[in-house]
Amino acid sequence: CETSKPDLTQARKFAEGVRKHHPDKLLAYNCSPSFNWKKNLDDATIARFQKELGAMGYKFQFITLAGFHQLNYGMFELARGYKARQMAAYSELQEAEFAAEADGYTATKHQREVGTGYFDAVSMAITGGQSSTTAMHESTEHAQFKPAAE
Repeated sequence: CETSKPDLTQARKFAEGVRKHHPDKLLAYNCSPSFNWKKNLDDATIARFQKELGAMGYKFQFITLAGFHQLNYGMFELARGYKARQMAAYSELQEAEFAAEADGYTATKHQREVGTGYFDAVSMAITGGQSSTTAMHESTEHAQFKPAAE
């Protein structure tokens, strides 16, 4: 379901209409980034919005462009910080990433994230284990980004 603005009443009517004919049907709701959420709802309603949708049967709730907005805003903030504080701004980003590792964040090791280990394995297979161009083992990333306990 996608409404023209965030509207629990409209979502409820839609859910009731579907459930009347298909009582076990799972519903989806696009929490659209095109909505100005604060313009349409107060903080308390925003805070309970998804829980209420879930109670109506909307088991798949998503924001279609959340990553787009976060990526662009994050890059904007980094560029603004870089303009003002140069490498200190990037170093602050790294420190925030390192702190987030405790919660499961893994992108500090970007070579691993993009699949470099796979290509290293292919290179080692082709060269019989004699490749000098692998990127993961003994790399600068491996040496500088390993956990303190390693």
